[in-house]
Amino acid sequence: MMGSTQETPQLKQRRASSKKSRSGCRTCRVRHVKCDETPGSCGNCTNTGRTCDYDLQRLPRLGRATPQRNERTQLVLPMKIADGVRWAITSDERRCYSYFQHHTVPTLLEIFDSPLWQELILRASISEPAVYHAVVSLSAVHQDIEKYGMALPGQDLQNDWHRFALEQCGRSFSLLSQRHLSQDPRFREIMLLCCLLFVITQLLRGRYDEAFQHLLGGLKVLNEARATGRFEGPLAQCIMAAFRSLETQSWEYGFRRDSSMGERDDQAYSLRDFGDFGSLFEARQVLDSLVRAAFCFSTQCKDLSEEDILSDYGHLHQRQLHLLSQLSRFADRFELFCSRSKLNRKGQRAADIVRLVCCSLDIPVKTALIRDDSTLEYYIPEYEKQLTMVEGILDKHPERPSVTLDTSILPPLYYAAMWCPDYSVRCRAIAALQSWPHREGAFDSNWIAFLALQRIKADLKARPQPDVLAYVSSKLPNPNKSRQKSLVYDEFSIDDALGSMKIMESWPCVQITKQSMASEDS
Repeated sequence: MMGSTQETPQLKQRRASSKKSRSGCRTCRVRHVKCDETPGSCGNCTNTGRTCDYDLQRLPRLGRATPQRNERTQLVLPMKIADGVRWAITSDERRCYSYFQHHTVPTLLEIFDSPLWQELILRASISEPAVYHAVVSLSAVHQDIEKYGMALPGQDLQNDWHRFALEQCGRSFSLLSQRHLSQDPRFREIMLLCCLLFVITQLLRGRYDEAFQHLLGGLKVLNEARATGRFEGPLAQCIMAAFRSLETQSWEYGFRRDSSMGERDDQAYSLRDFGDFGSLFEARQVLDSLVRAAFCFSTQCKDLSEEDILSDYGHLHQRQLHLLSQLSRFADRFELFCSRSKLNRKGQRAADIVRLVCCSLDIPVKTALIRDDSTLEYYIPEYEKQLTMVEGILDKHPERPSVTLDTSILPPLYYAAMWCPDYSVRCRAIAALQSWPHREGAFDSNWIAFLALQRIKADLKARPQPDVLAYVSSKLPNPNKSRQKSLVYDEFSIDDALGSMKIMESWPCVQITKQSMASEDS
């Protein structure tokens, strides 16, 4: 009949289902509006300025790109990959796995591609329950830091995300323990993948003690595997490269090479004779070796007194010159490669970062044998050059992942913010650190900025310089809020971190900061 308002059952069902979302955010459910389930903040909350909050049991299903990510960086991954598992999984696990697949993995691949994340871990996670639960744990922590920010060491992490992550880690570890005596030839690879995921998860939680213990265990397993000659092939190389990179980064925090990958000290500096590069990946492999050699040299020299250096200066200086020569040669070869290659936008950013990393190794190598602070002023122009390169990358490439395993902008900012004699350069470095809160393996921008702020304030109070103090006060950025909105740097102290992680007491960056603060108190 014309004008009738009667609806068919199908139309009623369609209209009813369009007004609710079973896994939408809490805010939309209270308002009785449909949630688009965008991770981090849904469209309704973003447009109306409301706080978007998901229950742990209602994690968003990520079948679409998030507004914060550039579509050029989206990774095409197999859909419904979690449906291929052969064991029972909970809805929380499924949604966290979806987050890992559609958000965590693309984040880790934002700067450089890696078959480790594109192939190996995804494939292992649908066939090995231990890897699956380790992946879910990492995903839960990653979602937490995307929402609340990176945790400073020692901060309270007793929330649903982290409790769920630790429970998943426990399940993964239990499954590994049950197979400890297994003769399965794949067990070593599975154990190493889980160990790597444990390291990253604990680093994201700011728990360095636990992270470095997992790293230590993984390195020992790798040493044993290499000794037997049964751990070879492209995928084994990917796993080894990830552990080597994390180990190299951890040296800056005093993590020693006692359990390193079986290489002698002289081998660390005998890099292979490299020619022209055929790909960006090949160039990065050579650069990784240079980074490892440079970090090893500079961190070893930090432990030497002036008398130690003078007694062995000939040998140390020869190693120093060899490294600087290799870095110069790499820079020339890399520029030749770039001039012959047509790189897309992602490739151009990767090339910019490769240039920066290569350049940033100069200062720690050149200053490794210097013990006279006044001599360091000679290198201020080089600090400024590297800082300008970082600022150029930040201006040119707005896509900024929250976590990556690759060394990028943090080492040069760390050196500039902590060690440069020029306060204005240190302030610029702190501002750059705060403009991109993120983690690069063992390096955390929030933690570096926190330490650098504490040291610069202590230095200026211990040695009053009114003109400099006024300049620095005007240039220092506002303290960056970390985690909860009420917590700022001034409400957090180094003692808060040391109370939960004794390993930090030996970190060079912590020691120099505490020395500056002790001088201020005296």
